[in-house]
Amino acid sequence: MNENHNNIRIMEEMMRRLQRLALEKDTSVHDIVHEALNGFLLIHETDLNFYNILGGIERGMTVPGHFITNVDLYNYAVSIKSPIRYIHRPELKYQIVITQNDTVSIGKMSVTLRTHDIHTLRCFSEFVDLWMKLESKYMQSVERIAYSTDVDYFQRKVYLPMNEQKVSGQIIGAAISDYIHVFDELLKQYFYHPKSSTIEIEKNYRSHVANGKLKI
Repeated sequence: MNENHNNIRIMEEMMRRLQRLALEKDTSVHDIVHEALNGFLLIHETDLNFYNILGGIERGMTVPGHFITNVDLYNYAVSIKSPIRYIHRPELKYQIVITQNDTVSIGKMSVTLRTHDIHTLRCFSEFVDLWMKLESKYMQSVERIAYSTDVDYFQRKVYLPMNEQKVSGQIIGAAISDYIHVFDELLKQYFYHPKSSTIEIEKNYRSHVANGKLKI
């Protein structure tokens, strides 16, 4: 009798916590439970620990130290701000959301540039076009890379790292942080050194591919 009473009390307390969380997130208890169970099953069905992926990204972004990283464990997401010394001080933000809806991708990465300066937006858009052409030329993805772009926005699928015999959460996290480091470095080269030719950007891109820094 006492055991049943304790179980009821625990379930009532859990439901109150779920209701508070649903209110904070402006969603339903059903959606929170469904998302939590889905994440739990994905971890156990795929042997990929999503928390290890998030931890790998966070560790990779601590070097060189100018990135501001925020990990959202509830939504399996990481947001990263990168300072950019340029006209009108634009804000550059990366966001990675970890999901696994198919056998080759592990989520999505987006890059957002917040600025009202037309010249800065044009530079960003030009660089994104160049980046996609380089990926088409040098990346050996198992499928055509899925993109979504706008004048101030770039999004792509994050694929499982290539040429890895055994993929772990740490390996995926490190590969994602490597990708962001390279994107950030070449974007800023394009911004800070307008006389840099696309040939120079491509040369640096190829070098990173050769060094195993672009696997996703």
